[in-house]
Amino acid sequence: MTGAEVAANLRFFTAGGPRVLPVTGLVLSGVGVASRPDLALMIQEARALGIKRITLHAGVEDLEAFHPTLGVDLVTLPLQPSESGPSLSAGAEALLACTRAGLSGSSNTVLDAASLPLLSAVARIAASGGATGHTFTFPFPVDGGAPGELPPAPRAVAALGPAVAILRAANVPCAIKGLPACYLGELGVDLRRSGNRWYVDADRQLERALLFFPEVVAFHKGDVCRFCSRDGSCDGFFAAYLRRAGFPALTAI
Repeated sequence: MTGAEVAANLRFFTAGGPRVLPVTGLVLSGVGVASRPDLALMIQEARALGIKRITLHAGVEDLEAFHPTLGVDLVTLPLQPSESGPSLSAGAEALLACTRAGLSGSSNTVLDAASLPLLSAVARIAASGGATGHTFTFPFPVDGGAPGELPPAPRAVAALGPAVAILRAANVPCAIKGLPACYLGELGVDLRRSGNRWYVDADRQLERALLFFPEVVAFHKGDVCRFCSRDGSCDGFFAAYLRRAGFPALTAI
């Protein structure tokens, strides 16, 4: 999206658009967003229009030349192990840079096959880097279908155990997104339902914007979930995954 398009959408969703309730929070996300030369201007425009909370989601591609962006309330940085290696160390440096600048920095790891053996290392980096919180995210479906290399849910949950313990010992808040409560067993992570938001990109702007849930991502719950004690705090799971091997049926707790 161009800077002018971002500004037009900011006006549409605050004082200038036909929404019943004006938007007061903004998440800036996308390839290279943290490196954009017009980022500071977008933040200034958002504040002038009454946006109270701004979150910046940096990408792996932003990390090598990352500089803390002042004016946002939270920066979320990827701590993502990869075969090449540098992305995890670069994420650690970016997290430390936020801490030194007095800026709240949280971190996120996608639970793909490459990351599972290194989750404990990720947790130690988040703790030592001063993360205000860390989120482990199971991959969401792409265009309604499941990604090709998807680790079985029990394997992902087993790998999470030691990492969650490290974060808990360091008093770093930990969240797990994309997995249902009945899969997580005794991990002891506090679950909460995901908040909805308007989703805007280059192809879906202004009145064509989508609600993130369920128009971009749709969680599934079965009849059994109605009898689960965690129903009120669990998003559910993805129907596309439940049709694959390695993903047990949902059960009531």
